[in-house]
Amino acid sequence: MKRILVPTDFSENASHAIEYAAETARAMGAELMLLNVYIPKVSAQSSIHALMADEVRRETAAAKERLKAIADTIQEEYKELTCSYEVVVGEPVPGILSYADEKQAGLIVMGTQGASKIANVLFGSNTASVIEKASCPVLCIPFKLAYKKPEKILFATTFAYSDIEGASTLTGLAKAFNATLILAHVAVGVEETDEEQAVIEKFTSEIKLLTGYTPVTGTVISDATINTGLDALVEKHGADMIALSTRKRNAFQKLFNPSITKKYSYHTAIPLLAFHSPADEEQTDKDF
Repeated sequence: MKRILVPTDFSENASHAIEYAAETARAMGAELMLLNVYIPKVSAQSSIHALMADEVRRETAAAKERLKAIADTIQEEYKELTCSYEVVVGEPVPGILSYADEKQAGLIVMGTQGASKIANVLFGSNTASVIEKASCPVLCIPFKLAYKKPEKILFATTFAYSDIEGASTLTGLAKAFNATLILAHVAVGVEETDEEQAVIEKFTSEIKLLTGYTPVTGTVISDATINTGLDALVEKHGADMIALSTRKRNAFQKLFNPSITKKYSYHTAIPLLAFHSPADEEQTDKDF
């Protein structure tokens, strides 16, 4: 992971996301990139668009000054970090995704509520859309959550084959923070069985063997829904971060099987790391 992108609307929650991004960049030895997306008051097609050009220049220049001040503060506190910043004009989600692709970001860090103070509506919905469309993992930071070094990272698995790759990738983050990786499975509507326990133990052993990282454990829980099961696992194990994989789905699947990752991003009380896994063409298991 060479570059970490953190979009900011200069809200309080965005500042917490910046802190998480800076700490992660330091732990991973990555470059930190700050981004503000300025939304023009009129569209490019508007007849008064030309009259607004001066205002756009003023606003973007002001935003750059604010970003520079943040970058200077980061460089003072994290002297080993390289920190860059940029302002782009347009809609938030396309702007973030385009910049992330252009700079080949390895991770996007975002808050789940922005300057609007309307919980889960403005920045929250943008974060969920970025999760769905980004080509790199997205780390979501809940509103007003101050930084805490992740010591236990919980990864929810459905035992799909692609989860092996996801868990293997997560060990890199866990190793950077010297954290324990907890591989967890929620048995929905049924009691957990000896078979499921055996599978999670085998899955755990496989990850240790593939990565050489040993602070990895496995657990299974039974619950009525995946969301409540995940909440119970987080509380039971004292997890500081939760990781979920999400797979590309077609419009029909999105309508009748909405993403658990996307829904969970709205109410999580701890950082949520969401990343894309390959499509489960054989439908070996459920899609987060």
